[in-house]
Amino acid sequence: MSGPGHPPVPGGQTNPWRRLLWKRFFGSPLLGRRLFGRGGEGVALAPLDPDAGPVYAVGDIHGCRSLLAGLEEVIRADAAAFPGRPRIVLLGDMIDRGPDVAGLIDDILRPLPWGERLAIRGNHEAMMLAFLADPQRRGDWLTHGGYETLRSYGLALDPAGLARLSGRRLGQMLAAHLPESHLAWLRALPHGFFLPMAETTWVLAHAGQDPARVLADQPPDVLIWGQPPGQTSGRTEGHGQGTPPRRLVHGHVIRDEVDLSAQDIGVDTGAWRTGRLSALRLVPGHPAQLLVQAGAAVPSALGPPIVSTGISAQ
Repeated sequence: MSGPGHPPVPGGQTNPWRRLLWKRFFGSPLLGRRLFGRGGEGVALAPLDPDAGPVYAVGDIHGCRSLLAGLEEVIRADAAAFPGRPRIVLLGDMIDRGPDVAGLIDDILRPLPWGERLAIRGNHEAMMLAFLADPQRRGDWLTHGGYETLRSYGLALDPAGLARLSGRRLGQMLAAHLPESHLAWLRALPHGFFLPMAETTWVLAHAGQDPARVLADQPPDVLIWGQPPGQTSGRTEGHGQGTPPRRLVHGHVIRDEVDLSAQDIGVDTGAWRTGRLSALRLVPGHPAQLLVQAGAAVPSALGPPIVSTGISAQ
């Protein structure tokens, strides 16, 4: 479906260059529809084994490559006190706003010798995918941090420059600058994980969860964008006898402090604005613990972020 939240799908009167973009960046129209459908079929969150080692849920990185490198060293030292192999879960919005998205993705794609690094899809990754599918209609992504992302690949493209380019030329430029390995990573990002423990099932998603639906059938729009205005995920009892209640760990909304007592624990401390990148450690039998790496803030090259009506593009 076209319209807000839905990129046009190839077919009908779609221009040939747009068909080429879909084939280049998504492989098929069907994949594009699955990526961008909002409010459609649910997705299943993948389980993490609580006995395999500590889990560290990291807030929105937004291209702050050096902050993640520093935080991973903090995590490495912390994880030495626990058995098993540590797993780092990046809670989405790895891209946009910050200075080195391309270098950050290079780092993420390299194996972690002492642990495992996992990443999930945030709203900024979804917006980039929508832009790649139809750049001229989805150019607003550039003002939400996409300018900085493309610049990190050596492509300076602002909204005014976008308007001057033909569709064919734009497609050629994007294909020449964006590595296929980065695009494959972007397309394959899952929507979230869950970590079952004796007292709590921790849900790790970018923005939210639907408490009325099981973890095998969560709406992608809620996971990526959060609950509609005025709603929260609230306390969610387990589905089924003996299943512990859920608690959400998420990013998406910048906060000054992380409240470990909250039902929904937000760990986005605004790395690109504040220079602070935070992670929450989750280990069975231990209270949740906050770890923080501090550095320099990185102001956006295009000024303050633009917030859309109803849904925040944090």
